[in-house]
Amino acid sequence: MREPATTLSAQLPCPHCRASITYYDVQGSTHYGCPECYTFFKYEGEGPAQELRRFRDVPRVAPALPLGLVGTLPDGLLYRVVGHLLRKEASSAARWLEYVLFNPTAGYAQLAVYEGHWIFIRPDKLSYHVNPGSAGSYAFVEAEGATYNLYNKYSPRTLYAVGEFDYNILDDDKLSVSEFIAPPLMLVQEKTKGQPTAWYRAEHIEPAAVAAAFGVEQNKLPYRNGTGAIQPAPGGAAWAVLRPLTLWLLLLVVLTQAALLVLRPERQVLSQNFSSGIGSTPNPNMVVQNNALVLVSESFPIEGPTAVEVELRAEVDNSWIELPVSMVNEQTGQSYEFTKSIEYYHGYEGGENWSEGSVEGDAVLGPVPSGRYHLNVYPTSENNRPVSFTLRVTQNATLTSNVLLVLAALLIWPGILAWRRHAHEESRWSQSDYDPKQND
Repeated sequence: MREPATTLSAQLPCPHCRASITYYDVQGSTHYGCPECYTFFKYEGEGPAQELRRFRDVPRVAPALPLGLVGTLPDGLLYRVVGHLLRKEASSAARWLEYVLFNPTAGYAQLAVYEGHWIFIRPDKLSYHVNPGSAGSYAFVEAEGATYNLYNKYSPRTLYAVGEFDYNILDDDKLSVSEFIAPPLMLVQEKTKGQPTAWYRAEHIEPAAVAAAFGVEQNKLPYRNGTGAIQPAPGGAAWAVLRPLTLWLLLLVVLTQAALLVLRPERQVLSQNFSSGIGSTPNPNMVVQNNALVLVSESFPIEGPTAVEVELRAEVDNSWIELPVSMVNEQTGQSYEFTKSIEYYHGYEGGENWSEGSVEGDAVLGPVPSGRYHLNVYPTSENNRPVSFTLRVTQNATLTSNVLLVLAALLIWPGILAWRRHAHEESRWSQSDYDPKQND
């Protein structure tokens, strides 16, 4: 086992059950809690020990970090667990466990755990100004470029204590405690009437880090439930990078699309009217092959490679037309095919007008190489009824749907993370009486 800088310790008998109590702050400890009979007493090295309280409200499960255990905390120092405190708020049922830590050089610190959320707490030499806030805001503290918002105010009650302490922890019942948070940090203000205000700095610690620090199995630690007061939101430091990066990528996509519109603007290369049906007006572009009507468009050039949009508009009225289309390269014979069904129905029923379908359709082909092309159309209409329709071909088509898909793809993970962070904050502040949004 790793040992602190000094291994000095002493033994002290409990004045009630005579159990031997090991303590490590030989010079500073003045109060002790017996782990056998839970008697809390005072002993300052002279005279008999003075019993102060017999604790009755003891935990059913032994603390995960036993007395005497040594671990390295985030400040890089080696601490020994020298005390356990079970506490609650005077005005609520909320309970938490505090592990009292001791380092011969740095002195005392605490590890507090509530609902499986761990906080490392140390005395702060600085004193902070509490801004009382305005009519529309709660108190807060400005420190080191961050705003610490009031999260909780309470008076603690000690339910049981074992180990050693350098003061009478029963006096903490007189404290008025205010917690100000800027996750993953917290500033704790402790005030006692007639005494100077004391400040403490706290930071969030992951259960895995606690387990690693003290060499215990993580599954032996309390199960984490809900959201901790200063538990970092999902994404952590990566969110600070992801958010501006996403904005830059979105801007890049939009600017790229704008540049393409300027450098390669849309250009219509064909607009031609047709009429379907064998009995329609003769048309020099109409060919019959194997008793099937084929409509052949005029030739048109394509400067590619590029996306080509074919738009169709048919004069259907309570009817339909199916238009298989083949765009053929006149030099290579390569073809690009698609089929569009256009139908439009409407009427009046039950005192209301109704309609369904559309007289328009479109298809995007690409990438299409340079060359001369024409369209072959093989129309089929309801009852072979002649239907007039128009075909328009545009090169350098703006693929708005593709751009929107790219933008949506860029927003998927940031959007999910933003939602998780929002839900995290909602959960955090739902446990506080000082939610800033509720006071707006």
